[in-house]
Amino acid sequence: MSVRKALLIGAGGFGRVHLNELVRLTDAGLVELAAISDVRLTESAAALVAERGIRHYADYRDMLSAEAGADFVVISTPIPLHAPMSIGAMEAGYHVLLEKPPGALLQDVDRIAETASRTGKLCAVNFFAPSRKAQSLIAHAIASGEIGRVKRFKAIALLQRTAAYYGRTPWAGKLTAAGNVVLDGAFHNPAAHLLYSMLKLAETAADAVGRESQPVSVAAEMYHANPIESDDTTAMRIEMSDGTPLCYYVTLCAKETETQRVRIEGTEGAIEWNYDDQVRIWRYGLGKSYDCAEGGFVERRYRNLIRSIDGQDGLDVSLDSARRFTLVANGAFESAGVIRGIPPAFVRLSDAQDQPGAYIEGIETAIKDAFAAGKLLSETGLPWAAQPESFDLRAYRRFPQRFRMNGA
Repeated sequence: MSVRKALLIGAGGFGRVHLNELVRLTDAGLVELAAISDVRLTESAAALVAERGIRHYADYRDMLSAEAGADFVVISTPIPLHAPMSIGAMEAGYHVLLEKPPGALLQDVDRIAETASRTGKLCAVNFFAPSRKAQSLIAHAIASGEIGRVKRFKAIALLQRTAAYYGRTPWAGKLTAAGNVVLDGAFHNPAAHLLYSMLKLAETAADAVGRESQPVSVAAEMYHANPIESDDTTAMRIEMSDGTPLCYYVTLCAKETETQRVRIEGTEGAIEWNYDDQVRIWRYGLGKSYDCAEGGFVERRYRNLIRSIDGQDGLDVSLDSARRFTLVANGAFESAGVIRGIPPAFVRLSDAQDQPGAYIEGIETAIKDAFAAGKLLSETGLPWAAQPESFDLRAYRRFPQRFRMNGA
């Protein structure tokens, strides 16, 4: 594998993870981190950049112009900047590794895709997803009929976020910020990887039996217990073109967190994949477990992009695959139409660092029950839940840029 020269835009937040990883991989001889761009570096990041002799630019456009010998650009910035920065990077001659999600707006993702097609540059997306080993194992189990015919997919995320989480950045928990649509909610940010992973496994399963399966509709109900604009608790049902339903559940208001997982249910068994890249397959009640971990996912994305640039591989998370996430995410907001506040009688607020900013009474049991039954929260009789309208995705191309949800 050749050594490729990299640039980084955004060294704060998750960008610091990229900075540390790029420095580590530079030491390992995989890449050469030539320069980074950030308006303001933290003291520790500035010290690292100075120590390693990495060039720093306040304006990413200056960096793209001055560092023409580099091969790819890593973009880890607020979501509304993803489209202009990735488009600018590809038009300047660079391949791109874009932090998830690829964009808040479907039309922005399509603009990025058009630029990639026109320039011939690769644009990978940094979604965490099942490893290749896990996907291969799951595809073989489905193709061989080990769990019978696939009936449905389900994904569950019981997470906790403190009140401080919503103060970490001006756009946290917002639908719009500084005139831009951000849609920073539970399934669009902290549990975005889970939604993408379920869609990816649905794609894997369809391919395994020689079918094509695309999202055709979504019904989503969104709620917030925290004093935010966007959602901290969501349930949705996605219908695929082959008739398979995908059920997704997330809350950031749980006291008891669990490893996020995707379950594939068949007529004769089931498969579960979790965030530790563990796969468990049941047939007629008998189960086998498999460890499919292949190392850190950020490193995997770098290695995969470099192999793809060298013509030795295809992208693990292509922009076309990631587009399904944005299509469903935009459609979910359209379906919900309103993010409903959960009545105070069911909510406990806290500023403690070891407690959720808002805890919804009984939310763990409520979501687990809905997950087990494959129902929306509103279909389980919860007193604060309201049933949504299904939204058709088949001809959907554009999310409103001047968007504000009723009741937000």
